[in-house]
Amino acid sequence: MRKGYRLFSLFLVIGAMVSFSGCDQIKNLFWPTAPAAVTASKAKPQEALTPVVHGTVLAKINNEVLTLEDFDEKVKAMQAASPENKTLTREEKKTLLSNLVTRELIVQDARARGIDKKKEVRDAVDEVQKNVLFAELVNDETKGITVDAQEIENFYNQYPKEFSTPQEIRAREIVVSSESEAKETLIALLQGADFAALAKEKSTGSSAANGGDIGVVDKNSKFDKFREVVVSLDKGQISQIFKGPDGKYYIVKVDDKKGGGALQLNDKIPGYNVTVYDQIKSWLLQQRQTQRVQELADRLKREAKIEIKDELL
Repeated sequence: MRKGYRLFSLFLVIGAMVSFSGCDQIKNLFWPTAPAAVTASKAKPQEALTPVVHGTVLAKINNEVLTLEDFDEKVKAMQAASPENKTLTREEKKTLLSNLVTRELIVQDARARGIDKKKEVRDAVDEVQKNVLFAELVNDETKGITVDAQEIENFYNQYPKEFSTPQEIRAREIVVSSESEAKETLIALLQGADFAALAKEKSTGSSAANGGDIGVVDKNSKFDKFREVVVSLDKGQISQIFKGPDGKYYIVKVDDKKGGGALQLNDKIPGYNVTVYDQIKSWLLQQRQTQRVQELADRLKREAKIEIKDELL
């Protein structure tokens, strides 16, 4: 059985057991058509409490009903959470159903024990209900907000530097203690001496054993002047002598340079499976939605009567 399926299916049961057992509001999030349950361990199904079922009955757990339609919604949710579970086998569906039945029995037993009456449980349910209401209102307030293609293109043209790949520079160094020694080394390099061989022979830097190879130069690996020099060089070019903050003298060679080009709107951002166009659209949409919610919050604050005692903080 697939790993993602097992984990999700187990989550459905254990999540309810650990955090929200016996909580009506949480339960209704997963069982939207079910009425209040009778207990599994201390009560038997009663005809008077038989629920009105909207859909095809897939399972009855004492007086609770799970419809095929609700089950299919749970399967869709699982597939959305675990993309590798595009389709479930019959056995996997049976396992999921079994876990849902187990969870419902535990929830019913929790009610029978009065766990749903505990203050901490009621507080948890109340908090989750507030979060759900908040999210639903935000969704309702921001639906219909769109970003058109022209806005995306305008943003791209306004901030071109934000959409370029970082330049990757690989370099070597020779580090010596005196300016005279640095000059002798530079002359030898200009006369055709091998940079790596001279680095092994003359350099006092930690990279000497590797022929002066320091790998990719980044903002944390070297001092400012060093980075300025390598950025100014072309691939294969050797620098002039320059002095470091440690008082030593440096000569560097750029082994390789790549990247640093501008990304087009339809290019994918390196390391992410999303295009520049989609990234801009998502960002602009989020900004517009945030602004709409902030406007709503400001209006509600103006219309509300609010008393805050900051001195108690």
